[in-house]
Amino acid sequence: MRRSTTLLLALVVAMPAVLAACGDDDSSGTDATATEDGHDDGGHDDTSPVADGARKIEVTASSFAFDPEEITVSPGEEVSIVLTSEDVLHDFTVDELDAHVAADVGETVAGGLTADEAGEYTYYCAVPGHRAAGMEGTLIVEAP
Repeated sequence: MRRSTTLLLALVVAMPAVLAACGDDDSSGTDATATEDGHDDGGHDDTSPVADGARKIEVTASSFAFDPEEITVSPGEEVSIVLTSEDVLHDFTVDELDAHVAADVGETVAGGLTADEAGEYTYYCAVPGHRAAGMEGTLIVEAP
């Protein structure tokens, strides 16, 4: 009986620390928080703005892959990446273009990008571990 009382007392004392570790008392909203699927959102709420009249390109993210794996646009063309995630939180990131859009499981979210310089750019999922698992594609910017 004494052992179970000691164990219960230890749990009661430890519970506030455990609950505090699970919570997020930062009201600024800038820190990463766990999403429904257990992934850390890593600041994935910052979506690039979409220009009016931008050409929509639908991209599906699932099983650590993008569909399509290659996208071709023209220099200066305003594009809206319409990202749908089928399984977990994924995003579409192009560092050189400061482009980012994220969609959690079952969501479709649009984010904009414009590439003024011709060339090839890598787009990838910045969720920890996803790029390492091969979640990348190629954005080709060339004159029509």
